[in-house]
Amino acid sequence: MTRATGKSSFGSLHNAAYKRFVKLLVDERLARDLKQQAVADQLGWNQSVIAKIEAAQRRVDFVEVVLIAEAVGYDAALLVAKTRLILLEEGALP
Repeated sequence: MTRATGKSSFGSLHNAAYKRFVKLLVDERLARDLKQQAVADQLGWNQSVIAKIEAAQRRVDFVEVVLIAEAVGYDAALLVAKTRLILLEEGALP
């Protein structure tokens, strides 16, 4: 989708699909009873990075998504498949 400016509206931290993706990450972490600090420690990151990602204040790239999924113990391929469903539901994919 594009706005009048020609820029994609899916680059935003605030669109519905991205918020649902972040919620999926948080839900999977919580389902495994992991604290943000435990995930951060596994990745060698500061806990504040995980907090910003989970608050949708910082976007993650694909490699970071795979790293986070692995740190949480979640299958990255399943995460991609669920994210694709979110995008379909939000009308971001044809």
